[in-house]
Amino acid sequence: MPKLDKLTFDEMLVISKKMFYGGFAFLPFLWLVNFIYFFGQAHRPTAPKQLKQYVYMSLAGCVLWFIALTTWYGVYVNRRSSWGALGDTLTVVIPKGS
Repeated sequence: MPKLDKLTFDEMLVISKKMFYGGFAFLPFLWLVNFIYFFGQAHRPTAPKQLKQYVYMSLAGCVLWFIALTTWYGVYVNRRSSWGALGDTLTVVIPKGS
């Protein structure tokens, strides 16, 4: 990525928008990168409102993905053995024990 000091706000907006929509392709890490990369620039007084909007929507998407994946992991780890064959089908490596 180019240095942010050399980009205009319009160019930043285009990049941020692409990164935001790219996150919908099951790439929540891209949303996190978008937030970290453009956070400082979005808070400048001359920054366009849309840039700030995409930055915060990326953060929200990343947080929602984190919550969803963490919840799924917790449910899966605690209930896998009671799911029987389905639990084994979803498992790549079947742990030994119960």
